[in-house]
Order: sequence, then structure tokens, then C-alpha cells
Amino acid sequence: MEDKKKLLIVDDEEIICSHLSAELADLFDVKYSTQVDQAYALATEDSIDAILLDINLGIDNGFEFCERLRDNALTKNVQIFLMTGFGNKKSHLQSYRVGADDYIEKPIDIDELKIRLSSRLKRLEAITGVSNNVGNLKVYFDRNEIELNGEVTQLSLVEIKLLKVFLSNVNKKVTRQDILKAVWPDARVEDRTVDVHVSTLRKKIKNFDHQIQSLYGSGYILKPVGKSG
Repeated sequence: MEDKKKLLIVDDEEIICSHLSAELADLFDVKYSTQVDQAYALATEDSIDAILLDINLGIDNGFEFCERLRDNALTKNVQIFLMTGFGNKKSHLQSYRVGADDYIEKPIDIDELKIRLSSRLKRLEAITGVSNNVGNLKVYFDRNEIELNGEVTQLSLVEIKLLKVFLSNVNKKVTRQDILKAVWPDARVEDRTVDVHVSTLRKKIKNFDHQIQSLYGSGYILKPVGKSG
């Protein structure tokens, strides 16, 4: 049986989160949060495929939260659906300006929402190949483990986050600043620390058919073995 895609619902009203979670649980592995900081932690620490995000988050702003997610290498490619009861052109356009992939108006038609979420995620995977399985590597984000050629290896929390950054950006340059912001968002960490952890991760995934290559003076890139340039 195919694993369900992971969906995070963010709304400041518990009753809405609970209702949507129950309605979507047949298709998705659903988590929800009414608090922005908790939602951000869930989005960056788990392997979330899509986020259903309310624009009106009490004292917080859904637009700003969307921008924050797009500015993190761990979540910049996650599908974000902004939802609001304010059906006006200004909020509609602003949703796309801040990086949302789609716009959902309340009251939400559940059947339509299921179709839009599912079809967009299927299209994205067909185009990018985004999955917990990349090449000969299987990743178990929920328990910080990887499997290569039948051998399971435990990773630290830092290593699993670092790996997720690279797997979310295959064939794309990842700067040290991208990594610092994604893995250590609230700590002062030197570039050298990044290099040390990348080196340790490389050793643990040495049999992976992709390789983390250094880009002199600018960062790293994850590429299939045998491809360069």
C-alpha cells in the first residue's frame, strides 16, 4: 500500500483544524497546529508534502508565515495552499506574491479540496520525483533513519535535517546560508560547522547513488553519481 502524503493544516481555530483533519484523513497523513511557531517546527522537522494555511492567524499573518516557509531550504518546495474567508482579488493576488501554490476560499468544499490537493501533489511528483525514496536511498524521517542496499543507518537530528535540505534541492545549489537558516534557524553557527556535518553525512551515505559535491566558495550540490557540471 502506498504511503499517504503528509499534510499540515495551520489555522488559529481548533474546530476548523479538527474538522479538516477528520475529513482529509482518508487521503492524507494529517497533522495540524493552531500556533505559528509549532507549525513552523512541524513543517521543518517532519517531511511535509503540503500545507493548508489560513491567511488570518489571529495576531499572526498567514502571508508572512508563507514567506517564512519559502525562505527556508527545507520548506521552499512544499506545496502551500492559502485559505481565507476574505474572497477578494487583493488577497488572492497577494497569496501568489508570497509564494503560495494555490488559493482556497472558505467555506471549503471538501471534495474539491481533496481533488486539488491530490492532483497538484501527483503532478509535482511526476515532474520532480520528490519522494522519501531517492535513487537507492530510502529515508524514514519519522525515526531519523536511512536505508541503503538493505542496510539501515541511524542519523542524528542535524544530519536528517541536512539530508532533507539536499533531497529537497537535487541538482540545485545549496548555499551555507541556506543550510544555516534551515538546520540552525535560532542558533549562531559558523560555516565550518556546516562543513563538518556535511562531511559526516557524506560518510553515512557513501553508498548512495547521488553525491554531495562542494561548490568552491558558494556551497554544495547533490547530484546523481557520474553527473557533473
